[in-house]
Amino acid sequence: MVSLQELQLKALQNPRETILQLLGALIAVQTASWIITVIYRVTFHPLAKFPGPFLCRISYIYQIYYEAWLNGRMLERLPELHRKYGSVVRINPNEVHLVDPNLYHVIYRQNTLFLKDPYAYKLGAPNSLSMSLDPVKHKRRKELLNPCFSKRRVHLLQHIMYEEMQKVFEKLSAAAESEQAVPIQDAYYCYTGDIISRYLFGKSLKLIEQANFAKETVDQLRSFTSGIWVSIHISLIRVLIMAMPRSMATIFASGWMKIVWFCESLAGESIKEHGSHGTLEKDIGQETIFDRMLNGNVTKGTHRAVGFQDLADEGASLLVAGTETTATTMAYATYYMLLYPEKRQKLLEEIATVERDADGRLSLQKLDMLPYLNGVIKETLRYTNGVPGRLTRVVPRGGLFIPELNDHVPEGCVVGISHNAIHFNPDIFENPYEFRPERWLGDKGKGLDHWFLAFSKGSRDCIGKTLAIAEVQIMIANLFTTFDLELLPGHAEDMEILDRVIVHSRRNLKVRMKSRKIENGAVGDN
Repeated sequence: MVSLQELQLKALQNPRETILQLLGALIAVQTASWIITVIYRVTFHPLAKFPGPFLCRISYIYQIYYEAWLNGRMLERLPELHRKYGSVVRINPNEVHLVDPNLYHVIYRQNTLFLKDPYAYKLGAPNSLSMSLDPVKHKRRKELLNPCFSKRRVHLLQHIMYEEMQKVFEKLSAAAESEQAVPIQDAYYCYTGDIISRYLFGKSLKLIEQANFAKETVDQLRSFTSGIWVSIHISLIRVLIMAMPRSMATIFASGWMKIVWFCESLAGESIKEHGSHGTLEKDIGQETIFDRMLNGNVTKGTHRAVGFQDLADEGASLLVAGTETTATTMAYATYYMLLYPEKRQKLLEEIATVERDADGRLSLQKLDMLPYLNGVIKETLRYTNGVPGRLTRVVPRGGLFIPELNDHVPEGCVVGISHNAIHFNPDIFENPYEFRPERWLGDKGKGLDHWFLAFSKGSRDCIGKTLAIAEVQIMIANLFTTFDLELLPGHAEDMEILDRVIVHSRRNLKVRMKSRKIENGAVGDN
């Protein structure tokens, strides 16, 4: 038997051979570990009974390839997987994707026990409503912020929406006179960004005053989503960047990190100003969102005022959601109205029946009553859902019963249903790949509201949906009665729908446009 001393002596005499032996041993151990893991995942894992591609069953490589390497193509792959494997498909070792519409309202409902999957929510801003994993903290924050997004409060903001719309229209008119391509989607970013910034912290970002419809800032906002899948799957990159000195980190930081840092500076300024004046509302004439957070929920007496990081995280989350997703919805609504002129004409005829206020405006109260306008908006959101992919959830104790299979998805596993799986289900939406605002009209349209998932459902639905709809109503109703617009060559490629967690067009929409005039309620050319 070889003694330890003899082994040490041999290692010193022949270090190269010893290193190779150690490497071989490590490789053997790692290989054995991997083989055991594969056998477990294929045979003994709680999800082993559910079908899916072999690579999905044994590793995350398949998902990472389609989401990170191909930048969001997993959503396009899912229908093909379901055609091959059925209604329940295992898409990674611990997750199945579902398409049964009825299960959506089991998983994503009020007071749900299906909590957010931590793996999918690692983008930062953990203290924000959208990224919060703790259901108790989420409920408290939502109760605190809900009054800011009530229909009454949103209608009180319509003067701000019109102020910002008018600034955008003045710039659009000047651009239209040049007969050049107008970056209208960038203009929408200016509109939504300046509105949400005023409501957030009482100061406009003044995007509309920047050159070229704030192209540089808009590109930075869009860059938030460009590498989002890499950030989710390789979170170490974000951790390393955050550990760097800020001066160095800005070189490598994503658009999202820069937005969080920007909101940190705003949070500091807001806390200081609120401490001095007791309010930030001077720019809008009512309580801002930051005011609400800094004051706490005084009426209920149950919520303390929040701190610096809460303001920064919530500010970043609401700034992106309130700017990019709403602007993208406006862009696609514009695109579809130009793509289908007969539908645009129906919209114009409906708007022409509305009596304008003394100041010439179309009030939100009246726009809410226009079925075709709201059908256009709903159909746009169905077709280009703000979050088209999976909102993953962890199965609670007791599992998730799958009626079709008479079986359960075990607790602790992850499930998800993509919004596209519902919005393009032909059993719910007839001819789902046709853009048909008419489907939302009448009693039949009201019946479809149960399956309208543009803002999700349940406890974790989008808090800003009322504000977003109001902004789109005002912009779209006034845009087509103020300007003639025309699509440019190559628009189909530009407006390809991409999944960057939130919906994204390949390029921002550009159009040619000229002004119109309104005479006695009728729309005519200048």
